[in-house]
Amino acid sequence: MPKNSNSTPAHPSHQNSLASLAAKIQLFLLYSFPAVLFCSYYPVFRLGGSSTTNYELSLPLIWLFLYSVLSLQTFIKKVISLYRRKSWLLSFLLFPTYLSLSTFWSPNPLRAILTSGIFWCLIVSSYSVFSAFSRPTGKFSKSTLAKVFLISSSVFCIVCWTQSLLDVLGVSSDITLLCKGCTSRIFGFPHPSGLTIEPQFMGNLLIVPTLYSFYLLFIKKHRLPFSNNVVLIQALLFVSTLFLTFSRGAIYSFGVGLAFMLVYNLIRLRNRRILLAVPLVLAAFVVTLLCQGLFAELNANYRIPFAQAVSTSVSQLSLGRINLSFPDSAPDFSPQSVVLPSEMVPDHSHSSPVFSGYVEESTNIRLRLNSFAIQSASSTPTSLLFGYGLGSTGHVLYAQELTSSPMEIVQNEYLSLLLETGLLGLALSVVMTAVVFALIKKTLPQAKERFFLYSVILSFALSLLFFSGLPNALHLYLFPVFLCSLLRPSSQTQTYHTPRN
Repeated sequence: MPKNSNSTPAHPSHQNSLASLAAKIQLFLLYSFPAVLFCSYYPVFRLGGSSTTNYELSLPLIWLFLYSVLSLQTFIKKVISLYRRKSWLLSFLLFPTYLSLSTFWSPNPLRAILTSGIFWCLIVSSYSVFSAFSRPTGKFSKSTLAKVFLISSSVFCIVCWTQSLLDVLGVSSDITLLCKGCTSRIFGFPHPSGLTIEPQFMGNLLIVPTLYSFYLLFIKKHRLPFSNNVVLIQALLFVSTLFLTFSRGAIYSFGVGLAFMLVYNLIRLRNRRILLAVPLVLAAFVVTLLCQGLFAELNANYRIPFAQAVSTSVSQLSLGRINLSFPDSAPDFSPQSVVLPSEMVPDHSHSSPVFSGYVEESTNIRLRLNSFAIQSASSTPTSLLFGYGLGSTGHVLYAQELTSSPMEIVQNEYLSLLLETGLLGLALSVVMTAVVFALIKKTLPQAKERFFLYSVILSFALSLLFFSGLPNALHLYLFPVFLCSLLRPSSQTQTYHTPRN
């Protein structure tokens, strides 16, 4: 006799509809990814803080969490499959696993847990992006995603120039969203941060679109998202905005990545067309210098001579190696004026900027913090091998009376990693990087695409010498994966359709 049952199994059509909805959300998140990254700090949702950490939620973190949740089931199935096949790819998980373990001996456990969670979300999301988006409903268009990427980058470059113009007109930073050290008060001309926390983050975000526009113009040469003229204008906009951010770390990192592209294409591919990138960069630099001079000359609050502003810009970017002469009538600026409260300047419209050249102290502070990190990491054999635990940097340096605030960071991701995870953590990060390069080589059979992506990774690797802080630097981990999906041959990109009933 048939058995009666009160339980009703889930209807297949209902499961398919949920899968279809999840796939559509994932596809939307994918196409919104470039724009979301540029909003890395505004809007921001403040959730409180502690003596060592400010807990804030930004759009990239929300994007990362949602995309990870939608990708988690497939990621787990993939890990199980790799485990059964005893695949070497599982070594990729050693580093994030060790990060999670280091939370047990961290003096800042809450920050450690949150940072570890963010990194695991990066791993899950990266797998989903790297697998060519096998779950979204319908056909995935690389051309559309490339257009969204370039348009988003262009829009936020225009935001930076708009911020600069508004600051020159005397508009408050509460409206322009410029950070305290980004206004004309510092050098006589603004260096915008876009919707990021600081100019160095905006500059780092511009490395990828700038190099990608060069790749489209001088390497790919066919099937461009836009016409040659449009891509050329975008490339000029990206480079000039990169210089406008005045972030030396981002500019130097971009220069190294571009040099790598030039050398490889000249020697291996005999591609002389790539040399056209050099005058393009120089033209953008000259245009930015002229604009900085005009910004200083026309500034509503901190007016200084055109030549003085140009000299200041060149001196700062060259670390004081190049000092251009400027008129004898130029005012004598004193760096000590930075300590004067604003109310001590009675005539605000004629006040002077804080610095008139290379700010050596900005470099010295970073070097001192780096020295403190090495000193602390090597203080005991245990700390050198295992570190003090994830998220411990500010706490450790402050406890050892090496810094004045428990929120201080090292401004060098490698030394921060050494301090928090020790030599073992560094070694496992190298293993993870080796796996990434192996996957790139397997995924991108064409050398020109593969070595272009290497140039991006090289730029990011160099930029990590100049700042640290995982939550605000998600682009360093996601952008290379994003590019890999754009560059991989169409024959490897599958088409996935809505599940049928």
